[in-house]
Amino acid sequence: MIHRLTPKEKTQKAFRAYLDLLDTADWLKKELRMPLEAFDLTMPGFRLMELVNREGAQKIVDVADKSGVTRQATDDLIARLERRDWVRRAVVRLPPVEFKRSHLSKGREDGTRVGRRVQVVGLTRLGKRFMKDVLPRHSKLVKSLLRVLDAREQDTLSRICRKLREGDVMKFVKEITMEREGE
Repeated sequence: MIHRLTPKEKTQKAFRAYLDLLDTADWLKKELRMPLEAFDLTMPGFRLMELVNREGAQKIVDVADKSGVTRQATDDLIARLERRDWVRRAVVRLPPVEFKRSHLSKGREDGTRVGRRVQVVGLTRLGKRFMKDVLPRHSKLVKSLLRVLDAREQDTLSRICRKLREGDVMKFVKEITMEREGE
């Protein structure tokens, strides 16, 4: 006979999964942080450098969005990496946005338009050399730690993590508003 979980058992099961996820994330961060500290590099600094290494120079506002930190924290992080000469920021002008001439104001009808100015961050030559040396070692360490999972399990883990981050608004609202005895 199949035992159906009670609402209380479902809550306990979800909470255990939550604690396991937090404990595993903390453990993994600790294991991966130590080798980076040998280079006087923090995990957020490494993640920023890895992003810029993988995707090329980025607008600073995009780097902040992708890393999920505030613009000020990103500026502080970039300043620390600039002191090491691993990254450099620059102000660039984006190309002007194309739109119909009839949408231009009377004062701008002469057609001289310029794009917005934005700050971008990119790796310096020294930063590229550093990443060329450190990234393969760090990747090897990650691979070694995750070797306990086979390829299919790693794919499943990635899919589950993405699913948790994306969430399901309808299920969340339904669960959070449901009242049950004993929970």
